[in-house]
Amino acid sequence: MNVLVPPQGISVIHASWLSQALVNAPRPKFGPRYRLAMSVPAHALAAGQMACPLDVPQQAWPSEVQLEVAQALSLPPEEVSFDFESEASGAGMAGQIRWVGCARSLVADYQNWIAAVQGWRLALVEPEMDAARRGAQALVGGLPSLLQQAPQDWQFRWGSKVLPDLDGSSRDDVHWDGVLQEVLSAPVGARLVASGLALKAWA
Repeated sequence: MNVLVPPQGISVIHASWLSQALVNAPRPKFGPRYRLAMSVPAHALAAGQMACPLDVPQQAWPSEVQLEVAQALSLPPEEVSFDFESEASGAGMAGQIRWVGCARSLVADYQNWIAAVQGWRLALVEPEMDAARRGAQALVGGLPSLLQQAPQDWQFRWGSKVLPDLDGSSRDDVHWDGVLQEVLSAPVGARLVASGLALKAWA
């Protein structure tokens, strides 16, 4: 796993640095194309939830979500990229759809800068907070390991069982999101995000 971080003073969403970083990145020995996973910072995203529209068939939910994302980003619907998941509910009850989205131009920028370097392809894009949370939950030793060990000593458990809590105790989402935000602003933040992205790519 290699971590590509923009030079100091350049935002990750301005990806003009990416082509040169890929040229210089070590490449796997096998496979004709190399997969790249990228995260999107919170300030470039919109996220939220909405009630599952019971009077609308599931096949039409993407259109409903697209409109919600477009409104949140103040963009035309055709100019947003998005993903969503629905939470199951009881019979006759409205469930919830959790969604996240960004400007389509941002993903297009990523794809264009990657396409400029032969052999690479964009495998996935997701919010950096989601990747950081996944990495922290799968880290052996939980939060203490994250804070006390150097990134090269981190070990992860993944597959059929992921630790439900970052430190083995009951987790308050707001509290842990605050902790993860602090980690993301520290030098180890990029490593944690990269670990979470790799775990998803390998799953």
